[in-house]
Amino acid sequence: MERTRGFSLIELMVTVIILGIVAAIALPNLAGFVIRQRVGGQASELMNALVFARVEATKLNANVVVLPAANNEDGWTNGWCVGTTAINDCSDAAVIRNFQGSPSDVQINSPYLQATNRLTFRRDGTLLSGISAQAFKVTSSKLKADDATARCVYVNAMGKASIKKVNRDADC
Repeated sequence: MERTRGFSLIELMVTVIILGIVAAIALPNLAGFVIRQRVGGQASELMNALVFARVEATKLNANVVVLPAANNEDGWTNGWCVGTTAINDCSDAAVIRNFQGSPSDVQINSPYLQATNRLTFRRDGTLLSGISAQAFKVTSSKLKADDATARCVYVNAMGKASIKKVNRDADC
């Protein structure tokens, strides 16, 4: 009697059950991983925009601003842009570069607004005098409260940007 090659039905069922158990253990951790990556990605994108604005200010030998896409509480979450001080919003023709907003489950909070307290880099790359350096908070309500997984993006008076990990509910 010849033996056929392949798997028996029992071997196949055991394999499927084991895969199901592994997937049941991994999926809850995957959702947390995805949200942490989104928060980290938006913080990095924001920091890249700040570095870009500083470089453009020195390259153009002119003041450059970074503005939120909307002048409301969700302004930075909806995206932002870099342009000369002549721009009033991100739809202006003088915008140098637009940056996309964050996914719906990530929030970016900052006191910098379009009309007042604008984030302006001077032609030498420093922040415009008279405006104190303030932090951007990138977070999500889906993050665990006790993990340092939210991000604060800081800009010092010299115009250098940096990122620090903080707890979800902590202030920057």
